[in-house]
Amino acid sequence: MTLRRTPPARLGLGLGALLLVAGTAATPMSGAAAAAAPELAARASACATPADFDGDGVDDVAVGDPFADDDKGSVYVVSGQKVVPVAVPGLARGDGFGWSARLAKVDGDACADLLVGAPYADVDGEQDAGAVYVVYGGGTRPPLRLTAPQPQRLAHFGWSLAVRDDLLAVSAPYEDDGQLTDAGAVYVRKGAGQFRRISQESDDVRGNSEVGDQFGWSMAWGPKNALLVGVPYENDDGAGRQVEAGKINSGSAVFIDDVFTSKITSLKLDSPSDRNGDRYGYAVAYSEGSGYAISSPGSGSVQLLNPARKVVRTVTQGGRQAFGFALAASADGRLAIGAPYGGGVRVVSWKDAAEDRKLTDADGLFGWSVAFSGNKLFVGQPDARPAGKVAVAGRNAEALETLQPPEGAEFGAAVSG
Repeated sequence: MTLRRTPPARLGLGLGALLLVAGTAATPMSGAAAAAAPELAARASACATPADFDGDGVDDVAVGDPFADDDKGSVYVVSGQKVVPVAVPGLARGDGFGWSARLAKVDGDACADLLVGAPYADVDGEQDAGAVYVVYGGGTRPPLRLTAPQPQRLAHFGWSLAVRDDLLAVSAPYEDDGQLTDAGAVYVRKGAGQFRRISQESDDVRGNSEVGDQFGWSMAWGPKNALLVGVPYENDDGAGRQVEAGKINSGSAVFIDDVFTSKITSLKLDSPSDRNGDRYGYAVAYSEGSGYAISSPGSGSVQLLNPARKVVRTVTQGGRQAFGFALAASADGRLAIGAPYGGGVRVVSWKDAAEDRKLTDADGLFGWSVAFSGNKLFVGQPDARPAGKVAVAGRNAEALETLQPPEGAEFGAAVSG
């Protein structure tokens, strides 16, 4: 089992990076071993807010550390000032558990549930095929392990997650499409239904699967069953299928109107600057009633689109800072933009162009991950000593609070509210 970090040149910024580069296979875990904490079951009925996982009556935040515990990976729930590890049985060295994490009410009870990607997990003998774990809030049910219907070697199923209520999208951006290496695919399901596989080879999905596109690198649910999919390593090479032609890694984003309908309709947007290395679609986000956001960290810009998918504003930031490396949208129409190579985090608004706040830290990868929870913004800095940290910014607070785990490796590699 190998857990690899993508070479520093992956984002094309010349900086040291931590970038890592259709029935449902579902395995329930042992109930005795799977309880995240014994007291959770007693608190299940006390879950009082949409993001309350542990039943203490306040919103929680999930934080991933995929290199903790001898590279098995770890996930923590942050509740107030408490940083509590969530235990899942059966993890193996190199799984990368915590690479992605999301909180959502999957099963419809009072508690939020935790979904965690382990994209380097071996599955049925297939190296690094990847898996996703569903950890049910309140501790009343054992975790569930989800895998691709046909696990593929090095596909990294679980790389990115998009979750809203019982809608789940899981990406496998390194999955081959036939003979097309690393073309990428996404898997979607509703409730406990079967996974549906979608790629750019699917009927009426705009674009063509090509070598290295990595369709599904990022994802965000839109209204109803609409899904926005980032394809940052696609080349703008004209019609048809080409390899290493046109604008290399300029990127694209694909809007799929309804991922569950029998006949898909979609819209594809290419990089607005159409330059080599833009990585348009590297991160995407959606805020209901406000619209979408699509980043191009190679060129340092983020597009804000309205719900009709028309560009209303482009936010830019100079310097080779990977501006747009991470995005998070709030329910009230704010957008947090991470630029972890010295650019900090900016908070802008779809509704008020004058709202523009910048958060910075002295050094390190501050802004690697971002998430809103209530009126607070959580910012991951996984390279902070000794084991990574998450900074917490109140909406009007001047100072940042800092959260760190009792032990770990790169706490803050993923955050989700």
